[in-house]
Amino acid sequence: MKKIFYLLTMVVAVMTVSSCSNEQEDFFNDSSANRANAEIKNTIDVLCSASNGWIMQYFPGEPETWGGYNMLAKFDKDGKVTVANEVSFADYTETSYFSVKQSAGVMLSFDTYNNLFHVFSDPSAPLAGEQGSGMEGDYDFSVMSATKEKVVLKGRKRGTYLELTPMPTDISWEDYLNKLTAVKNDMLSLKYTIDINGKQLVASPNRRTLKVSTTDEDGNAKTITIPYVFCTDGIKTYMPVNVDGVEITGFKYSADGTYEADNGSGVVLKQVAQSLNQLLIGYQWFCYFPDMGTYGQIAWNYFHQGLSAIGDELIYGLIGTFNGRFGFHFASLASDGNTYSGGLNMDVTLIGDDKVTMQFAQSGYGSGAWYYENAKMDFALYPFGHNNAKTFTITTDNAKMPSYLILTDNDDSRNVIKLSYNVVYFPFLTGE
Repeated sequence: MKKIFYLLTMVVAVMTVSSCSNEQEDFFNDSSANRANAEIKNTIDVLCSASNGWIMQYFPGEPETWGGYNMLAKFDKDGKVTVANEVSFADYTETSYFSVKQSAGVMLSFDTYNNLFHVFSDPSAPLAGEQGSGMEGDYDFSVMSATKEKVVLKGRKRGTYLELTPMPTDISWEDYLNKLTAVKNDMLSLKYTIDINGKQLVASPNRRTLKVSTTDEDGNAKTITIPYVFCTDGIKTYMPVNVDGVEITGFKYSADGTYEADNGSGVVLKQVAQSLNQLLIGYQWFCYFPDMGTYGQIAWNYFHQGLSAIGDELIYGLIGTFNGRFGFHFASLASDGNTYSGGLNMDVTLIGDDKVTMQFAQSGYGSGAWYYENAKMDFALYPFGHNNAKTFTITTDNAKMPSYLILTDNDDSRNVIKLSYNVVYFPFLTGE
C-alpha cells in the first residue's frame, strides 16, 4: 500500500510540475510577443516623431575603407521614407519604402531601391568600389536603441553603426546640406599635420579617412587610419581612435585651417599649404585625352595608334610620383586579357611656386621600355617634355584640395594640359 501511495504521489508531483511549466512557457511566449510588438511600435513612433527628419551619419562597408557620409531621412506612418544625401544635389530627394519588424530583434529595413540611400550598397558601384561589391553598405539594420533624441542602428551585413539625430526644425534640408558642403570644402586638404604630445605627425586624406604616419613602441613606422564624417561644425570620428596614447573623437571647424580636438585633449589638426609645383610632383594626376590641347591630342593620337596596332587599350596614364619615381606611369590592357604596367622616368625642376620644367630621363621601369619601343609611348611624353625640356605654369581650382591641375606650356599656346586628381580610366574611350 505504501508503494502504491508513493507512486501516486510521484505522478501527482510530475503532473503538477508539468502543469506549472506549461503555464510559465505560455506566459513568457505571450510576454515576449507583447514586448516585441511594443518595441516595433515604439521604433516606428520614434522614427516618425522627427518633424524635419533625421541626420544620418552613415559608414558603408568597412569604415577604415570609405569613412562616413551624411544622409537625411524623414519617416512617415504610411511606410514611406524620403532621403537626401551630401553627394547629391542639395535640393534632390527621393522617396521609397521602409519597414520595421521582428527578426532576431527589431530590424529597420529600407525595402525598396532608393538611388540616394542604396548608392552605398549597390553592387554595380554607382559611386565607388569594385563591380560586384560597390561600397558594401547596409540597408537592413538592427535597432540598438531608439529615443526621440537619438536612434542607434547596427548594419546586419557589415556590423557598422549608424546614428540618427533629429534635424533642427529651424533649417531646411537644402540649407543644412549647403552649410555642410561649405564646411567640408573648407576643411579638405591634401596634407595635414597633427600636433600631439609635443610631436607633429603628418596626416593625408584618403576618401573620408585620415592616414596618420607615426611610429610604434620600437620606433618602426606605422600608419593609423581615422575614419570620420563631416558635420556642420567640424568632423567626427566613427569611433574613438587612439593615436600615440591620446584618444581622438573629432575636430572643431575653424576658418583659419587650424582645428582643435572636440574632446579637450589638446590635439590640433592643421591644414598644410603646398605650392602648385609641389602638388604636381607629390601626387598622381590622371590624363584624359579630351582635356589635352591641340598639341597634346596630336601626339597622343600617335600613341593611341601604337597601342591599337598591338591590340592594347590604355587603362590609365598619369603624371606624378609613384613608388618614389616622378614621371609618366601607366597600365595597359592587352589583347590576351593580361594587364601590363610600368613607367617612364622624367627629370623635374621646380621654379618658384607655380612653374616646373620637365624632360624624359631616358629611363623607365616595369614594361615602360617595351611600350616605348613597341607601342609609340614616346609620343605620350611629347606634350610633357621628351627630347626637349618643357617649362609649364601651373594653375588649379583649389590649392588646398585641387580636383585638377592645368599645365600651360610657356613656349607653345597649343600645349595646355588638364590633369585630374580623380582616377580616369580608359582615357581614349571618348576621344577617338
